[in-house]
Amino acid sequence: MEKKALFAISTLGLGHATRTLPIIKHYLKQGYHLDIVCFGNALNYLKTELHGEKVRFFELIDYPALERGSGRSFYIMLISDLLTTYIRIRREQKLLKKLEKKTDYSFIFSDGKYGFFSKRTKSFLLTHQLSFHIPKIFSFSQKFMDYFNKKYFQKFARIFIPDYEDTEYNLAGKLSHPERINEVKHNYVGVISSFGGKENKEKSEPIDYLFTISGYLTQHRGVFIQKLLNETKTLPGKKVFILGDTTQKEYYQNDTQHNIEIYGFLAGEEKIKRFLNAKTIISRAGYTTIMDLVELEKPAILFPTPNQTEQLYLSEYLGGKKYFVSGSDNDQLSKLISKISEIQPFKTKIKTEQALETIYKYLDQ
Repeated sequence: MEKKALFAISTLGLGHATRTLPIIKHYLKQGYHLDIVCFGNALNYLKTELHGEKVRFFELIDYPALERGSGRSFYIMLISDLLTTYIRIRREQKLLKKLEKKTDYSFIFSDGKYGFFSKRTKSFLLTHQLSFHIPKIFSFSQKFMDYFNKKYFQKFARIFIPDYEDTEYNLAGKLSHPERINEVKHNYVGVISSFGGKENKEKSEPIDYLFTISGYLTQHRGVFIQKLLNETKTLPGKKVFILGDTTQKEYYQNDTQHNIEIYGFLAGEEKIKRFLNAKTIISRAGYTTIMDLVELEKPAILFPTPNQTEQLYLSEYLGGKKYFVSGSDNDQLSKLISKISEIQPFKTKIKTEQALETIYKYLDQ
């Protein structure tokens, strides 16, 4: 009898797809037939990485970004987007019920998609955000939001948290350690990275500074990239930019005079090679990127995306603990680079290989 499973993957940042890919590939090797629900850039990425008759793709629009606009419009859009998110979670449930009528799944695995829980099929959720960081103006609603989240999380058989249980030595702070965590079945599994097991691969030409500019909020991207390109010209050594979007490369050209290489998008071995060869990484403060940095034990400067409350919190939290250098879009790059010698990188023996073993144990039960 054919074994089948359903994967539902968030597209709010490409990282959800990259970190789930090793799990998907594992079950393809085990002979599973997989249905994958995704959207946009993440869907295109998975289609380039996965081939064959054992994979079916379903396109379903994702949640709105939640961090749009500025000033008063930010809060108006936030309320509107929260309502839209609720509607789309209901739409996810509708699609799931339709799929379950035709397919008997062994399990459902969701990365950041909150509507893919089932009474019929054991369902698992991967997320580091059990508590959402709310703007100060809405802080009065924090306990209500945490209670609302808990009710959703309890619908899953288990929550996999890609972080560490220690309340002091961890990566996501209060986002992954809410007060009522024990009311939800969960496991802190450690970091999950697409670079897992690649740390000891042979390195080639060193890269002094690797810039990776990914993320789903694009309104600040062009100005930020141009600022970094201008400031990078004065830095010594080799500099490489990965823009995280295949549509962006046409706007930028390699600068051989200042030893700058620019790639719109890299995946697979090409991406691995650049990250392994990098001495210092400059990036947005997305959580998947943070896990990649910990996996590879790379020093880094984190720039949170403006208005992105989760990244603002993570950057401040991790910068405060001296695990990384934390900056803002307006900070001078050279001054931030001078602070790298002050950091004490987060180190752990529990990395991707051990995290995946824990996840497989529960999925295979």
